[in-house]
Amino acid sequence: MTSDESAEEIIRDRLIGYNKDHSEIVRDRFRPENLPSRPLAVYAYDRDELVGGACGRTVDVWRWLTVDLLWVDDDLRGHGLGRALLGRLEDEARLRGCHWSKLNTWDFQAPDFYTRCGYVEYGREVDYPPGHTNFLLRKDLR
Repeated sequence: MTSDESAEEIIRDRLIGYNKDHSEIVRDRFRPENLPSRPLAVYAYDRDELVGGACGRTVDVWRWLTVDLLWVDDDLRGHGLGRALLGRLEDEARLRGCHWSKLNTWDFQAPDFYTRCGYVEYGREVDYPPGHTNFLLRKDLR
């Protein structure tokens, strides 16, 4: 069976309509002024070379920060740069009124790092991707 884009659009619109009918906060989220999420990023440079960065986005009406990317050069890991980048992202999210932060990380990435930074596991996807676990983490920013 193949995908039908027009059918998918109808299903998406109907599901959004159902959700809006049954939840005030979802209704608020889908108001035109609340639709775009706001990007947020911080970078670290050593001279002109990028050595780390964190990127995410905030949804103001739901008061969430989603951390999409965090990377630190191998030679600088373990020296506090990742924590500093994440902290700056969280601080800016607080200034935007966010109460929570969430992210995903695989078992071979940094689940222990995020736990040390105050994130708590609220779920995991086992064997996603095959042979690995994807950890779903969140943090109270209040």
